[in-house]
Parts: sequence; C-alpha cells; structure tokens
Amino acid sequence: MNIQNIPFEIYNVFAQSPWGGNPLAIVPHADALSATQMQLIARQFNLSETVFICASNTADAALRIFTPEYEMAFAGHPTIGAAAWLHANLGFPDAFTLQLPTKTVRITHDAGVFKLATAGYTHVPCALNDADLAAALGLHAQDVLAGACWMNAGTCQLIVPLSNAQALTRVRPQLQALQDVAVAFNRLNVYVWHQNGTHIGARYFFDNMGSVVEDPGTGSACANLGAWAHLNGHAPLNWQITQAQAINRPNHLYLNVTSDGGIEVGGKVMAFARGEMVV
Repeated sequence: MNIQNIPFEIYNVFAQSPWGGNPLAIVPHADALSATQMQLIARQFNLSETVFICASNTADAALRIFTPEYEMAFAGHPTIGAAAWLHANLGFPDAFTLQLPTKTVRITHDAGVFKLATAGYTHVPCALNDADLAAALGLHAQDVLAGACWMNAGTCQLIVPLSNAQALTRVRPQLQALQDVAVAFNRLNVYVWHQNGTHIGARYFFDNMGSVVEDPGTGSACANLGAWAHLNGHAPLNWQITQAQAINRPNHLYLNVTSDGGIEVGGKVMAFARGEMVV
C-alpha cells in the first residue's frame, strides 16, 4: 500500500481561541485513497474524526468522514472544517455545496463564520421516563425536563433538555443504564443542554468501545437540537451554543432554525498545524 507524501492539516473547528474548538484532521485530494487506507489514517491520527476531501459529480466537493473505528455518514465539525479548508486553499466562494453519504449540504461563509444548511429530520421518543433518564445521566429527577427525544437530522442522537445550568457540570452518563435506550441505534449518543435566553450550554457524550467519551464540539448534535426545537414549536430561532465549557475546551456554535424547519449550524475555524504523512 503506497500512501507516501500525503499532506494533511489540523484545524480547530468551532474555535474562538487557539486552544478551543474541536480538533479535526483534514486530508485533501483524497480520491486515490481506498476506504481501508482512510480508516488506517484516521486510526493513526486518533482524533474524533478525520475528513477526506474528494471530487464530486453532483456537488462542489465530496467528503468522507472516519472516526478511528468506523466511517460516518454525516458529521458537522468535519463538514465545517473541510469547508473552511476549501475556502482558504482552493478559493471556494462564500456559497457552495458538499456531498456527504447521507445528503448534500449547502455551505455559506460570512465574516469568518462557516455554516452548513440542512433540512428534514425524523424523531423517536426516548424509551425511558424522565426519572430513569435522569438517573442514567447521574442527575436528580428535577434536573431533566420533559421532552427528551431521539432526533435524526443526519445522524441519530438523544437530545435531553436540562432544567438548570449546574446540572450540565454534574452529568455522568451510566452506559449500562442507557444501553437499552441506545440499542436500536447501535451506539450511545447523548446531547444534554440548558437554555438561558438565546444562549445554550451543552455537552455531548458517546460510546467508544464500551467507554463513555465526551466530544467537545458536535455540529450534528447542534443540528439535532435545531430539529428538536422545531419539533417542539420554538422556531424560528437564532441561538448561540457553548459546548464543553465544563472540560475547559470551549466550542462556540451558531444555530439558526426557520419556521419551516430549515436548519443552519456553524462556527469559526482556526488552522492549527500542517504536515505530511510518510508511510
């Protein structure tokens, strides 16, 4: 397998400071790589996601996104990061389209903020009652508001509203207690959030080979929050989300939802490092 001398860059997505945001490995011009090679490269980087930029016959570019263990059909922070790379390095305009396995999304750029636009979602009510869900999250019953729901605006995640900001710092998901809820969706994905006016505090947890891991910045979950808000009659809205403040890795996301269910998720992107793979 010959994959020598392949350039890459590391971007921090949803970052407003050099040490904030969610790290992303970007491999451009990746058409010659096989899925096996992409998976091995993503495993080597060992970041939450690595994005490979390819040519597309139906959009301005195509993306393939891999975690260290599997390929993802849709993810927000790799899409935003790839969009920023294309805009900075290939002269893409302030509006273009990117093809992902599940859907094609529209990208816009304005004043350093990149946004992806999507529409359409499905939903499934959470199987646990509020008290049992609170216990599974390591919280008190009064910390969890009614309305927790599995949302899918590109990938399926459990969206759980909380009643107070302090509860965000106390969330400790109990994997075994949540597995019965997650079993229909293959893996655990829980997004907890609290609203204070137009500002949202959030955290996102997922199951990584039997361990609960916290992701610092999750665009797909932000899109699902927008879908949840539309489902529950809160649209139109313009919200600002701060994610992962509790682990000192702040991510800042922008969420816009129209009355007809159009969802935009975005943020700023900062280049962090670049190099070349020699294998």
